[in-house]
Amino acid sequence: MRNVKSFTKTSVLLVSLILVVSMITSTDISGMYAAAQGNSSSNMTSTSVNNTTTSTSASDLNRTMAALESSNNPQDIATLAYIWGYPLVSVVRLVDYSSSPNVPPGPGRGPINTFSNFPNYPTSNFTDIVSINVDTLYSFGLLDLQKEPVVLKVPPISGRYYTLQFIDAYSNNFLYIGSRLNDTTGGTYLITGPNWKGEVSSGMKEIKSPTNTVDIGGRIFVNGTADVPNVNALQAKLVLTPLSVFGKNTTSQQSLTPETNASKQVPIGPQPALIPTTGIKIFDEISQDMADNPPPAADSEVLAKFATIGIGPGMTPSDTKNDTIKAALENGIAEGEKIIDAQVQNIGMKVNGWLVNLDIGNYGTDYLLRAGVAKFGLGANSPVEAVYPSTFTDNQGQNLTGTHNYLIHFDKGQTPPVNAFWSITLYNAKSYLAENPINRYSISQYTEGLKYNPDGSLDIYIQHASPGADKESNWLPSPSGQFNLVLREYNPQEPILKGEYQITPVKQIT
Repeated sequence: MRNVKSFTKTSVLLVSLILVVSMITSTDISGMYAAAQGNSSSNMTSTSVNNTTTSTSASDLNRTMAALESSNNPQDIATLAYIWGYPLVSVVRLVDYSSSPNVPPGPGRGPINTFSNFPNYPTSNFTDIVSINVDTLYSFGLLDLQKEPVVLKVPPISGRYYTLQFIDAYSNNFLYIGSRLNDTTGGTYLITGPNWKGEVSSGMKEIKSPTNTVDIGGRIFVNGTADVPNVNALQAKLVLTPLSVFGKNTTSQQSLTPETNASKQVPIGPQPALIPTTGIKIFDEISQDMADNPPPAADSEVLAKFATIGIGPGMTPSDTKNDTIKAALENGIAEGEKIIDAQVQNIGMKVNGWLVNLDIGNYGTDYLLRAGVAKFGLGANSPVEAVYPSTFTDNQGQNLTGTHNYLIHFDKGQTPPVNAFWSITLYNAKSYLAENPINRYSISQYTEGLKYNPDGSLDIYIQHASPGADKESNWLPSPSGQFNLVLREYNPQEPILKGEYQITPVKQIT
């Protein structure tokens, strides 16, 4: 990982969209996705790509990316490098910040190569993570495998949904352990870096990571507040231990990897708002992160382009004396932000107003999709584990807002076909949980008191004011301003994975 970078307390309070600022009690790194974009080809050109975000359609974004990837213009190369490096910076900053001894303790924060557990449900006060889910409690394992492998011990977990999601430095999901795969008896695993060539001890299963930086997102289902202690007990048995001390007489994983930092500097947090404000030094950061986490071989063509403007492993492009390149780097940040924002607004194929994407989690060379997911919901599960339809608009195509009342109606037997469970979570305009008078942030099939209609159908009322005492059991309170919804479908069945399930629209009723 890179050296610690400092920032002021004022910076910590800037608007954030993903992880690390507050010190509330619980949360997750719940995910989402953005629209799947291809990388079509086009003729080589040395002219700059102009007006890259005049349209937000997926096809236009495809053309924009194809033009950027075929261009030899310095500004276009810088724009592409910014988009390419955005997820890398997001993941490495997350790990650096959350594992820093100079950051106040809290859920999701702790020494490197250990688990940090979220002991309670999140509330609207929690702003460390965007689009957080309130269905599970989380255990984050933040790993640095440059020096040595890390041993993972997983306890037996049966009778409830759980998953351990392994995310590399480029935000790709490279492995899962969990109930979907019938991993219920527990086990011991050796997590090794890309260059490690040692022997794996008997009784261990090797997990080979493509990068040295790894984020493990552990999620364990919680069936209401009374179930929290049961999940806490399971979390305590999830243990990470550096190989060099595995088997020694240690009582706390926190004591296994003492971290020191004489500088006492606080690393920059991974909030998306802090990435463009870094200025052209963001390209230095991308370059350093590339040195610590060598890029996939499939990226060799774009990496060669980046090198022509001084971006590459261990380089410091911000030191350039070439005014043309310096201007290109500056403009590349602004243009890259516009294109990524356009991607976020094109999260996927629209189905009854919901945006659905079935191609996230393993991005290959789809750099824009990867960046869009990193900005909107870093840590998104792969569809086989969970699908996240989202919507910003109602059935009339208007933005969702507290000035209107809405209804989500499921006919009998038409709730999402899943093997685990489904939920609908509401977020405010900044994608955080919205404060409300009954402290309800989501509705799921397990919501206590949820009422079905006599014919077996289900109505969910989404509005700012109470729909009345007789309907409050099915009320998902909205803020007065704009908001968005995420439908989580855990362990989706084939109709969802094949795109056959038709999601019910969000109907504006007043």
